[in-house]
Amino acid sequence: MIVVGYPIWIRLEYRNEVGSVIGLTASVCSEADFLNILEHCGITRTNLLTVKINNKDYTVSRLDALFTKLQTSGR
Repeated sequence: MIVVGYPIWIRLEYRNEVGSVIGLTASVCSEADFLNILEHCGITRTNLLTVKINNKDYTVSRLDALFTKLQTSGR
């Protein structure tokens, strides 16, 4: 993930397994923390609706790179 200056604030919106939209705001201190949040919440590329980092939209290409890293790490 290409983000400079941890900690960062993230805001995620995603659909859970029953289709409800869930919002999550968290302070993240490392890329590993971010990946752990995605894994813990069961967030996948397909159920993720929006991502904001430090109140700015996160690009699709960066999201794709992040989820590729998540898959290759065996999570």
